[in-house]
Amino acid sequence: MKTSIPTIVAPGWSYKKAVVAAKYGAEEVYIWVPYTSLRMRQNTLRDFEILKETVTQIHSYGAKALLTMNIFPRNQDIKIFEMVVEKLVDSWADAIIFSDLWTFKTIRKYFPDIPLHLSTQTSTLNYSAVQFWQDLGIKRIVCARELNIKEIKEIKQHVPAMELEVFVHGAMCMTYSGRCLLWDYMSGRAGNKWECSHACRFKYKVRLEEERRPGKLYQLESDQQGSYMMSSKDLCVIDHLKEVLPYVDAIKIEWRSKSEFYVGSLVKAYKHVRDGIISGTPIDPAIQNLVNVIPHREYRDGFLINDLQQYPEGEPENPEAESKEIYGESETKPAEDGKKEISTVTKTTAWPMFSRNYYGVFSDKFIEKDGKKYYEFTPKEVIERGMKIKYLAPDTMDTLEVIDILDNEWKDLIKATCNTRSVYILTDKNIQWRETLYKDPDINDTSNKEATECPMD
Repeated sequence: MKTSIPTIVAPGWSYKKAVVAAKYGAEEVYIWVPYTSLRMRQNTLRDFEILKETVTQIHSYGAKALLTMNIFPRNQDIKIFEMVVEKLVDSWADAIIFSDLWTFKTIRKYFPDIPLHLSTQTSTLNYSAVQFWQDLGIKRIVCARELNIKEIKEIKQHVPAMELEVFVHGAMCMTYSGRCLLWDYMSGRAGNKWECSHACRFKYKVRLEEERRPGKLYQLESDQQGSYMMSSKDLCVIDHLKEVLPYVDAIKIEWRSKSEFYVGSLVKAYKHVRDGIISGTPIDPAIQNLVNVIPHREYRDGFLINDLQQYPEGEPENPEAESKEIYGESETKPAEDGKKEISTVTKTTAWPMFSRNYYGVFSDKFIEKDGKKYYEFTPKEVIERGMKIKYLAPDTMDTLEVIDILDNEWKDLIKATCNTRSVYILTDKNIQWRETLYKDPDINDTSNKEATECPMD
């Protein structure tokens, strides 16, 4: 049995978000590298000097910086990939995440000693494959998302020296270990390089027919925006973390396109629960509940727990009753001329669940007026004088009041929105660098008109 405490691995798809992840307690922050990562569309670290500065800042908080270079290169990518690897030799990164055998060879050419982590994209599913990669000198395997705890435990027993990393929170791709080709087909843009646009979460009008039930069409439930046939529920394993920790060396948070508030909240929640489990100290429900404060789809625990009740299979003993329980009420529609009646069943899907919250991020920049410090603040939603807002810091959660707001010309503002630039705010609490804020639904509810002035991240 392993004895080390599993590290928390968090996303840093911009300089600010990488710093927030490290500051809020992630021991490792993975950052995307230009032209060599699968999800470059969401990445803002497109300058090599900024990327190197990001690594430096991650280190300043005692965390490690992992470079995500997990592209599956095609012919036209080969020269670019090698050029990028060469540029990163002096980046002081702590590890590189890769997927492809040729990229492995190229990384080793320029980084002979750096620890290498095998991406989940490689779909490592068994201990023999893990042993193969260990023989090649790989330090960590990011497990395929199809694995459950029993399988991960068995892998650890067979290859105890290999570090195992598992996803515990975030968006789930509907394809096999995230190998999406749907966007390639629909737009001609490489979804599995750096152009993923979450085509699996677009709205579709679809009916499904299972071959042994001809004429019985399963129509997915819709809202005003359409159906979400392929849109999976979001992964959340925080309630089962105690079952996961004994067999893994790292737990990974995924949510690359969200805000600083997202990454700060999730790192804080998972770190608090992990530390409570390891030390045997009480877990604060308010901190654990941060996973529910952020906007999210309905949660599930993915394949890790392997609760078969979540995956109805086989023929039910009472098809009518269980059909209604699993799929919703059945409805029979009149048949077209010359055809038999068609039965349709509504199936519940994982469409977005929006949890409206006001949030923003402080910077370390401030101005002084009348002997008081006004800190620069980037609002992501409406914020106004007198508003009481919860704030999140690495070491605390509390409530503050917005006393005053100034624009960049030091003029008074009653409120600011996400379209208001260079805002400085005075609060009744001493705010530290890069604290994040959110509006608790129970405090100062605001009108729907105001709530829609700024789009949700």
